[in-house]
Amino acid sequence: MLRRTGALACTLALLSLPACDKSPAKADKSSAESDADKADGEDPPDSNAVEAEPGVDASSVLALGAAKIMREGHPDRAIELTPAGQVSLAGKPFMVLSASGELHDPQGELIMTVSGDGSVSGSEGPTGIELRAKGGSYQSDSLELDVSFADDGTIAVEASGANAGLLGSGSPDLVSEGCAGTMTQTCALVTLNYLMALGSPDSPKAE
Repeated sequence: MLRRTGALACTLALLSLPACDKSPAKADKSSAESDADKADGEDPPDSNAVEAEPGVDASSVLALGAAKIMREGHPDRAIELTPAGQVSLAGKPFMVLSASGELHDPQGELIMTVSGDGSVSGSEGPTGIELRAKGGSYQSDSLELDVSFADDGTIAVEASGANAGLLGSGSPDLVSEGCAGTMTQTCALVTLNYLMALGSPDSPKAE
């Protein structure tokens, strides 16, 4: 579900080491020709390839870490994320995330899967969730959501559609802690699921 966080990857330039022999002797022609022949047979480097950010597993889709998402002024009812992928809402299990991009319910059932491009799919296909570097969006016939995470921890929420009124009077005033860098998309996924639950007539409401 999550596009790979908006963190910029560092491209490392690999420099050839100079020969150990520092004498002015002529280079071995046969060796040079052999190297040239090998180079001719190799594929050119992909100019669009992006190296993984140092210290980040290139196979990881979701960053896992400690973070909080809460209604402003109500830290006791926070959504809390842990480095192990456990997510709780007001102290109760809410979901479980994996670095590979899977989202499970508290009972362990797979609910959603995030792809590297930020799209999110479920057992029946696309979920309507799209993740981006600083937030994400959700779209269905009855509810449209957009969340954006600012550097100061505030979360801008835009809601529209027939079920938008189920979120309460006006959009919830949400704030976050720890939802920066690679964690932004993970927090966006959790926040969208929380708001989707509030905007569903069949879901119990977590005030």
